[in-house]
Order: sequence, then structure tokens, then C-alpha cells
Amino acid sequence: MPSPLTIDDFKPFSVTCELRYKNAYLIYDRTGQVIEDVRESFTDINVSTSSPQQTAWVTNEGTLTLELGACRVISTRPDKNAEAFAKHCKAFFDAVTHHLQIGVFTRIGLRYILRKEYKTLDESKAALASMMLANLKPTKRFNSSDSPTEILFRWEDSQIGAFVRLKAEMVELKATVPPEFQDIVPKIDKKINGLTLDIDYYTVAPVDREQWNSQEWLPEKMRLVRKEVDGILGGGK
Repeated sequence: MPSPLTIDDFKPFSVTCELRYKNAYLIYDRTGQVIEDVRESFTDINVSTSSPQQTAWVTNEGTLTLELGACRVISTRPDKNAEAFAKHCKAFFDAVTHHLQIGVFTRIGLRYILRKEYKTLDESKAALASMMLANLKPTKRFNSSDSPTEILFRWEDSQIGAFVRLKAEMVELKATVPPEFQDIVPKIDKKINGLTLDIDYYTVAPVDREQWNSQEWLPEKMRLVRKEVDGILGGGK
């Protein structure tokens, strides 16, 4: 019998922290002030999309998005303990909440996506089935496969919620290269078979801005997420 998987067997793909709040109409006047405040905290910052209700910036540290009712930071190179990520989040969130005068968050979310690669999709499915997380005997159901190819769990009370998804899938990576660079930049067209581990940890009850600090909250919750997911992968320990 293969050894149980742990979260360290998966390669981090992305980490996202998102704040939601009631529509902040000052966005129409102060988006420029927000980005001026964070210029020194991010390198090579450029606008990727822009509209009155949503602006996104791409930086070496990740993607920043500001919307009428939410803001988020996404990194595709997350550090294990989320300490560097938390520092970047604080710089952006402090500017947003200050200039848009946000006093309460209706939701704070931490989403962590990881992948473990296998040679074939069948190997990915077999790895998921071997965990026996669904507590079902392998047998053909609904005139389909013998075992689930995707398993989802959700926990939620009046304060905190968490969602964990494991899926055996083939992910196709494609990138379009501008015509002027096609002779020097290789075309990216790759198919990856594996298990995707998708975790979403979030608050349910409103959170006062003055009671929340991303530099403390994110590393603490990342440790909690990793610990709890290890228990799930290990058979519910």
C-alpha cells in the first residue's frame, strides 16, 4: 500500500488573499492614489486591465486587483509560510482601505492551489481513489467510472468556513507569443496530468478593519490550512 500523501507532496501553484466589502464608490476618484501609495512596495508594476469599476496591475510579486466591492493579491510563486506574501498584501490592502475608507470586511479569504503531477490521467485517478476519502467501495456508479474523479468537502459555521477540493485532471497550459518574438521565444503548449488540491479558507462573520492585520493573519492561517489538509490527506486524522 502506498504511503499517504502529505501537502508537501504537492507543488504550490498559486495563493490568493481577497477582501470583500460593501461597494466602495470612492474607487471612481481614488484608484490612482492607491497605486501611487504602493509603487515602492512592488517592482515593475504595470496596468493589465482598467475600467471605472475594476483595475488590475501585474508586478514581479504578483497580480493586484481593485474592484468596487473587493480587492485581492494573487501570487504564482508563493512562499511556504506566506510571510513574504503577507507583507505584499499588507502594503496593498492598507492603501485600499485607507483611500476607499473601508471600515468593515464582509469576507476575508485565503485560497491556496497546489498540484501533484503524474505521468498519466489514469495514474492521477488511481492516486485519488487510493486515498478512500469518500468512504465508498470502488464500483461503477451512474454508468460512469468506478471511483470519483473529484472530491469536495466544506465546513462552515457562523464565523469561519473552509472548502477543500481534490481533482484528478489534465491541465493544458498554452501561451500566445507575439509574432515579432516567435522566432526567439518557444511556443508554450503543455499538458499536465495530476491531482489538483484547491483550498479556500474564509471568514463568514464581518471583520472590523482595525481588528485585522494581514501580516499576522495570513502566516497563521497558512499554517492552519497545511496542518488540517495533512490530516485530511492522511485519512481524516
